[in-house]
Amino acid sequence: MRGSSLLVAAYAAAALVSPVASAAPAFAAEDNPQGFGAGASYVFEATVTGYANGSDGGAVGTTTATGTQTHWGTVAADWGMFPPGTRLQIEGFEDVVFVVEDRGSGVHGQLIDVWFTEYEAARAFGTQKRLVAVLPP
Repeated sequence: MRGSSLLVAAYAAAALVSPVASAAPAFAAEDNPQGFGAGASYVFEATVTGYANGSDGGAVGTTTATGTQTHWGTVAADWGMFPPGTRLQIEGFEDVVFVVEDRGSGVHGQLIDVWFTEYEAARAFGTQKRLVAVLPP
């Protein structure tokens, strides 16, 4: 990894924000015309998908990449942008604080994969564009 890339990754991990070079529009929470993400340090539009235990034919288990058990509030994300422990609020689920506890081979960039208790719920959720707020630790 080049020095500048390492610096960007370190900044993202320390500040819990996405690197400046993100492809999706980003804005400070106070500049959000829809009022979503009050108290957040960063709000962006993400591709949000769903997954469930065994949804890939059995390889997705109950233990996340961080060693926790899957539960409502678990999300998989690109750890280069959203390190484990990053707290997120997802538009449409404002009453839930999601925590990055997992990752996946297909989870890159500003894609957030929400864990659902049932495979059919994850499948029905599909792929959506939603606002996501990065919350303070």
